[in-house]
Amino acid sequence: MADSIKQIWEKAMVGLIINFPTYAELIAKIGCKFVKAGKSDAATLACTDGKKIYLNEELMEEFNLNPQYELKNGTIINRTIRPQEMQFILCHELLHLLGLTFDRSKNVGLYPEDAQSGNEDAKRRWELWNQATDYEINSLLWNNETTDQNYGDKKRNPIGNLPEHALYNSDYIDMPAEEIYRKLVEKEKEENGGCLLKPQSPIGLSSAEGGTSKGEGMHGLDSHLPITDEDTKNEIKERLSELTGSRTNGLGESSLDRMIDRAYKPMPFNWRKALTKYIRGWIKANYTWNKPSRAGIASGLILPSAGTTPQLHIGVAIDTSGSISEIEIQTMMNHMFTILQQFKSFEIDLWCCGSVVYEETLMKLTGANKRDLYKFKVVSDGGNDMRKNFEFIKEYYKGRDKIDLLIIFSDFYDPLDGDTETVSICPCVFLCLDHKDFVKPELIKGEVIHFQVDPNK
Repeated sequence: MADSIKQIWEKAMVGLIINFPTYAELIAKIGCKFVKAGKSDAATLACTDGKKIYLNEELMEEFNLNPQYELKNGTIINRTIRPQEMQFILCHELLHLLGLTFDRSKNVGLYPEDAQSGNEDAKRRWELWNQATDYEINSLLWNNETTDQNYGDKKRNPIGNLPEHALYNSDYIDMPAEEIYRKLVEKEKEENGGCLLKPQSPIGLSSAEGGTSKGEGMHGLDSHLPITDEDTKNEIKERLSELTGSRTNGLGESSLDRMIDRAYKPMPFNWRKALTKYIRGWIKANYTWNKPSRAGIASGLILPSAGTTPQLHIGVAIDTSGSISEIEIQTMMNHMFTILQQFKSFEIDLWCCGSVVYEETLMKLTGANKRDLYKFKVVSDGGNDMRKNFEFIKEYYKGRDKIDLLIIFSDFYDPLDGDTETVSICPCVFLCLDHKDFVKPELIKGEVIHFQVDPNK
């Protein structure tokens, strides 16, 4: 008589205890629960809400009763769930938690609320993010390494067996989900005339569409439940920190350590440190009479106390000329997301610039609407003259609260390179992509920050 799903789970846990005890300990602490969640095409084998791992007993039984499945391309795969596949599924769910995949979406400008809106582009991007996290996790588990205690050599030691319907692509080995996501978006746009496909599956489910070597066109491996409540997110993070002992201490398993390192790595660039010295608004708002200085009171004087949060008001120009590649545009937007994350109090005026400034693209972002950034529309006529930004800010901010700083995201292959005549009403940070020889305009205060992005330049 064939083993029941619960018996298969028990054997899987025993195997993990023997071969991968850290995984087994963490899974046991989080806890597993068997549920009957249906066996339709929209059903998935497992899910997690951040507090427990849920296993769809009904669908797993269906897979074992009818293991043969024909993909859209005619290939027959085996869906059998044995103890080895169960180990992989359990550890897959664990890495979703330890890797904070429910929260890291904001690193690429995606928020669960956007995915649940009626915007099809946002929904499809969320699906691609879900796919990217599956590719990342499955690669880490399938290419897990063990270090020989006697000789120090590393050898591949997979965690369980990769199910044949799971998303896996050897091109994404040792690549974080953020980078995989960008590649998936780029590929889909390239194959569909610059557009993303319409949503392929219910929001929150792992779509198996597009898998290259495994996982084409059938049930997703697991559900990715959007966690929108910040208190719940913080509770999960604190609990995971307790489970692992630390966010930074090694756990002795290469896949676990690498996932935690990615989840808790620092921001890609410290914009708070880079920009604070330019913020005129900080000087204006850094003192408040609401809470008098204790030192002043002790001296018989009523003095304002120092505030702590800089008030940021900047203009940001995005170069959309013909010399800018898709990967460079994505890099610019990623930096915008980082700026919005690192400052609590800000006002940002964002626009596109090619041969002219496209004033119709101007978007005003504050803490209240910062998630609207994903709606920003890129406009270009192919031309390239970043000097136009300085003409624009001179005219636009007449009679308006002036910006403290202008940031221009560009490769600066245009007349601004080495300019000796252009002046500016404020300092400027030139975020220079893939142009190491760029010479800052002589009469403009500020600095150049170089980034190498596109290897083809």
